Amino acid sequence: MAEEKRKRIKELTLTAILIASATGLQMLEAPLPRILPWLKLGLANAITLYAIIRLGGLKGIVIAALRTCLAAFVLGSFLSPIHMLSFAGAVSAAVVMFLMSHFLPKTSICIISIFGAITSNIAQLIVVQFMFASNMPLWFHLALIIWIGIPSGMIVGKITHELLRRTE
Repeated sequence: MAEEKRKRIKELTLTAILIASATGLQMLEAPLPRILPWLKLGLANAITLYAIIRLGGLKGIVIAALRTCLAAFVLGSFLSPIHMLSFAGAVSAAVVMFLMSHFLPKTSICIISIFGAITSNIAQLIVVQFMFASNMPLWFHLALIIWIGIPSGMIVGKITHELLRRTE
């Protein structure tokens, strides 16, 4: 019984550390310049992917959702359009990364991360389309999303791989 309780406390502590780390990374990235408002590197997704692999899909999705809310609260953008973009991107990426890691377990971390990055950008584009620009030409943005999602997903995947390697 004591061992089970110790394991639960250890998992909760790791979850809290991951939420804080992901929140910090998101806040660190917030002021950096971007080509388009929803296109950024997405370093916090490395923490999300790490959590999905180490703690399970549900924890990864919760971490993604909580870090966007905490970062938005601290940055003063909670429930604003910026927060909605961030939330949609983070949660959709977490869901896709979880599904890929669960149903395609032999897929490399970088490929999972690339799909997460592209999914995040598409989800954010859909939110922008819905909220602001219903007549925006999607084809141009989709092409841009793919070309930015691939390198950013590779970087995040490499970071996640290194985190996993160093914490085995």
